[in-house]
Amino acid sequence: MPDEGFFQNALLLLERGDTAGAVADLKTYLASEPEDDAAWLALGTAHSALGQHADAVSALKEAVSLDGDVFESRLALGRALAKTGKLDDAAFQLLRAQNLQPDNPTALFELGVVFYDKHLFQKAEGFLNRAAAHGSSTLAARAKYALGLTHEAQKNLPAAIADYRDAIALDPHLMDARRTLADALAALGEHESAVTELTHLLEVERSNEQAAKNREVLLRALAEMKQKRLLGKTENDLFSSALVQEGQLKRKGRVPDEDPNIELVRYTRPFFELYVAYDTEHKITRLTLVVTDPTRAAEEQDEAFKVTAIGDDGKTRTTNLVTAMSLTFVREALGCPMTQATSLYGRLLGGEPKVEWGGAAIGWKSIPRPDKPTETRHGLSIAKSGLAVLQSG
Repeated sequence: MPDEGFFQNALLLLERGDTAGAVADLKTYLASEPEDDAAWLALGTAHSALGQHADAVSALKEAVSLDGDVFESRLALGRALAKTGKLDDAAFQLLRAQNLQPDNPTALFELGVVFYDKHLFQKAEGFLNRAAAHGSSTLAARAKYALGLTHEAQKNLPAAIADYRDAIALDPHLMDARRTLADALAALGEHESAVTELTHLLEVERSNEQAAKNREVLLRALAEMKQKRLLGKTENDLFSSALVQEGQLKRKGRVPDEDPNIELVRYTRPFFELYVAYDTEHKITRLTLVVTDPTRAAEEQDEAFKVTAIGDDGKTRTTNLVTAMSLTFVREALGCPMTQATSLYGRLLGGEPKVEWGGAAIGWKSIPRPDKPTETRHGLSIAKSGLAVLQSG
């Protein structure tokens, strides 16, 4: 068979999936035609397909050395170098490829992945955003998924969750995004949403035992959380809570509410007021904690709840009464662990006007003063999701 025949036959073998046979024919052809950069590219691509990444790098370097202006050769070499762990070299080759085709979504995506692996997350974000903007729906979905991983690596779970959801909207069959979304939702305490994602995943991957186990764990945790939370419970449950028992809150009676179907009851203790909204079935739909004297409450050490906080230096400290009361309020209202309550409360103090968690909305609400209805006080409010009861402030 003529030398050119080996090359053409190798290409046919690649189309048919006989990659090993194609490698053999390409090597035979290149032995007599070592200046054919297209053949070196084909050989490198074949080695990559077989997982022989070191051999792929060698072949692709030959292709690039023969013609450094071929986009496909630079791109393939960058990918192969990344597979061998040579991230700096991979970034160099991918940047050269991107210079040849500045808006090529594949090059942009590969650059984003390499910079993610190098922990250069801001650079990764830039390339991945561009890949998502220029790529097909499938590649844009992969870019959004990679963006989610990048945001998660930067401890920005809300942004990561948004990215994973975008990825799934673009490609519902991207199961990695669904798995990771479920993990992120569970980490934020959004058990119900995490269960929904795992249910969708198991519809496709019926034999995925880990997903099935995770779903069962989340369902049990969700049941336990709902069992403990004050939202949806009665006044008797409120009286049994640590918020009332350790906080020594006293019932002061009803106060007016903007909703005539709501019975709003006020409970007090020095420096604090708790307003609890009951529906027509006498179930709690909203709780609002108001600090009536913030300065004095902040000066008081927590002697009631024995809440501790862990600082950035890892040391455990007691908290003041405002922090202890607020964290206990969030934990009891939602039925969540204290670590989760601390995270949610911290997000509000950090500037978020409202946080959704576990079927509830947490934010700020203004309450008229019982003794001076024309004046209002601002409080931390927790209500069932979907109720228009919170306002930023």
